[in-house]
Amino acid sequence: MNANPIIRVEHLHKWFDLLHIIKDVSFTVQLREVLVIIGRSGSGKSTLLRCLNFLEEPSAGTISIADKSVTCGVGVRPDRNQILSLRLSTGMVFQEFNLFPHMTVIENVIEGLVTVKKLNKAEAITLGEQYLGKVGLLEKRDEHPIRLSGGQKQRVAIARALAMQPSVMLFDEPTSALDPELIGEVLDVMKQLAYEGTTMLVVTHEMGFARDVADRIMHVDHGEIIEEGTPEQIFDEPKDIRTKTFLEPLRKVQHL
Repeated sequence: MNANPIIRVEHLHKWFDLLHIIKDVSFTVQLREVLVIIGRSGSGKSTLLRCLNFLEEPSAGTISIADKSVTCGVGVRPDRNQILSLRLSTGMVFQEFNLFPHMTVIENVIEGLVTVKKLNKAEAITLGEQYLGKVGLLEKRDEHPIRLSGGQKQRVAIARALAMQPSVMLFDEPTSALDPELIGEVLDVMKQLAYEGTTMLVVTHEMGFARDVADRIMHVDHGEIIEEGTPEQIFDEPKDIRTKTFLEPLRKVQHL
């Protein structure tokens, strides 16, 4: 195993007032690894993911991504420039697509390239078109989001994140807002990214995807990592009774 992981999380905590959501979580992710995070709704999965790029500021702990490191804690004030630098190393895809409705598809994709990375518009469009082609939506470049299906909107959101050329991609339940018949087209794009070696952290309830694509699966419950391992270990021989209990009903529905 590489001694220098691309992501290192050390002793991460997150409180919301008196509610302790993330409890002393530590883990690493290697370059090109696909880590899938599973667990019940409300277990802290999405909060954990959002802490990695400071959409939620951790209460304590250290997060390092692609050699950018930020430490939080009582009396420790994180440097805003360090946080911005770390954010630029991550691409985030949300449950909701968060596209700007007044902008066309290509305008949505290049917005960050122009405003954050300060590319000129011609360069940004060239890059944006490249990533729209990657998700199979180049022909929709001049449409507005209202004219797209949910699956197409999510693929545009993936293209927008990829266009920033981040070191890692974070997916927060990217198919949970989609109708069942549209889930496959988004998962297919994510599978292709995984096969191409994209470092990915994915929070999902799609266990078939997790079994097929994950290098490692991490089960989070009540803000703690209670078990982690390969898909075979987690699905076929889970050690923790809470993992067995969580997976049992999903086996019947998703034919694991």
